Amino acid sequence: MKKLVLLKRYLSILFLVFLFSCKLSTDELASEVKISMNETWEESGVTGIQIESFLLTHKGGNEYSGILKTDEDGESFTYSVDVIYDGENMQWEIVD
Repeated sequence: MKKLVLLKRYLSILFLVFLFSCKLSTDELASEVKISMNETWEESGVTGIQIESFLLTHKGGNEYSGILKTDEDGESFTYSVDVIYDGENMQWEIVD
């Protein structure tokens, strides 16, 4: 009986470690958002946008806030970006 309880505890801990290790860190999420931005712009036929930097901060829950700096045909621009990430799916939006 004691071995069964220990096995259940071990499996529970292993499951939790696996569950939490699947989520991206904030830096990894920022990299994924940058990739998604570039792909979205490319698919839309938008050219001349170069991401200079993208910093992302975890606001709480599944909400993140970012600052995007771009070079667009020689001019520098700064944008606010809202990101929602639930551990599997990510959605970003440039905020006016």
